[in-house]
Amino acid sequence: MNGLQYTRHGEGCPLIILHGLYGSGSNWFTYGQKLSKFFSVYLPDQRNHGNSPHASELNYAALTTDLREFMDEQGLETACLLGHSMGGKVVMNFALQHPERVDKLVVIDIALRSYVEDFQNTPTLQKAVHTKIVEALSGLDLDFIETREEADRHVARFLPQRAVRQFLLKNLKRTPGGSFYWGLNIRSIQENLEEILSAIDSEGKSFDKPVLVISGTKSGYIGESDKDDFRRVFPKVRIEDLDAGHWIHAEQPAQLLNLLLGFLPMDQ
Repeated sequence: MNGLQYTRHGEGCPLIILHGLYGSGSNWFTYGQKLSKFFSVYLPDQRNHGNSPHASELNYAALTTDLREFMDEQGLETACLLGHSMGGKVVMNFALQHPERVDKLVVIDIALRSYVEDFQNTPTLQKAVHTKIVEALSGLDLDFIETREEADRHVARFLPQRAVRQFLLKNLKRTPGGSFYWGLNIRSIQENLEEILSAIDSEGKSFDKPVLVISGTKSGYIGESDKDDFRRVFPKVRIEDLDAGHWIHAEQPAQLLNLLLGFLPMDQ
């Protein structure tokens, strides 16, 4: 998809950071600023998110093509790639398809496997949770909402966690006339949810360059069998566990930044 919106910070070795589902490049603005001392940091909004164009198609093939076209548009033959959650699956898929264009790879709290099925020990990963989020957002009648507080009260009936609501409602934007609209393409996310939760096809594939996988020990997104999968597909992988949930960049910012600075190539 041409025309992904993005911000760029700093000069140096290119580093592209891809956000997760329901997010945007702005989620990584603080890291972009800090890393811009050493890198040229690109923070794109993926399709159907942030200020980027909307499309009915939303799957890892399309998102991977978007990343390749974005690199072409920016004149980047190679780059370091970092992806969180859905963005992590995009950068893994990209590295397996276009290994010659990736210098180093960072994957934050997501595995190669599918998350469609329910997991007895990880209820936060159930498809039903994402279904509830999409239903809560799509059920908000923006024609009758005048304030963000009203929107929050509506969403709270479905999602009691205040931090989750605050994150999701960052996607609620205003027109110059003052009316609300969603930056997210909620319909596309709803129609393609199983695609987003699906596995990355790694059968018979590998990426033989340095990879850093960072897992939140409280999130349940990465288990021991997932770590075995990483080692099979990424022979030069380094796996680090941090005491955090899924939003590692918000919960352990200093530790995450130290890991990134110790791994990424600042001298190129």
